[in-house]
Formats: sequence, structure tokens, C-alpha cells
Amino acid sequence: MAMANKDQQVKHVVEGVALGVLAAGVGALTSTKMALELSFNQAWRRWSPAANFPSLRGPDPGNLFWGGLHRSAGRKWAFAAWENDRRWVRPYLRDGWSLDELDECLENFADERASVNDWREFGRLYVDRFEPDEKISA
Repeated sequence: MAMANKDQQVKHVVEGVALGVLAAGVGALTSTKMALELSFNQAWRRWSPAANFPSLRGPDPGNLFWGGLHRSAGRKWAFAAWENDRRWVRPYLRDGWSLDELDECLENFADERASVNDWREFGRLYVDRFEPDEKISA
């Protein structure tokens, strides 16, 4: 597979994190920029496939994630995206997919950069960084 450009890498990670968060049983996270970014940065540093997304290297990959998250809602041809209602950001499956099909979405989404289990692991690492009052179960 050809190396994806920065925007493609960010889009892929934003979509993968949405799937991973849903797989971790979380339906919403606080929309606070600092919490979203810092939690992402901490989880990203611990996630071995992160090296497969070189555009998200550097001191603050969470800022790229935050920006991508806010651009994801209207995205076509995605398995998952995020909606923002000011207080919460909510990962959701795109048109035609239900939560019962989350495993199938992950199977279709995963590639040589990050497997189904990798995205599940990132989702757990990420949501574990949030305080109980900063997340809502799916």
C-alpha cells in the first residue's frame, strides 16, 4: 500500500479511534479539548502501531487528532465518525452499520498498519485515560 499523506493518516486514525472507543463500550467522551488531546497523546505513546502513522509523530499528535475528530462528522466513505454536541463527542457508525456489526466494521477497516485487535487496544488505552465523569457508556 502506498504511504498515505498526512490528512489520510489523520482521517484513518480518527476513524480507527472511533471504532476502538465504541469497541471499548464507550458512547461519548467529554468535548474538552485538553482532555481529548492529552488522553490521546498518553495512549498514542503506549500504542506500538503508532509508528505506522508517521504524520502523527511529534510532541502533540493529539492536536491533529482533535482537528480530525471535528472534521469527521460529514465524511463520506467512512465506517465511523464523531459528532460533537458541545459537551460531548460521540463516536458513531456511519450509514447502514449498527453496533451489532461493529466487529465486521473493524474487520473491514483494519489493515497492515493496525489490526482489529490493535484498534480495540487503542480504544481501551484511550478511554482509560478519562475520568468517570468524562465518559458515558455506549
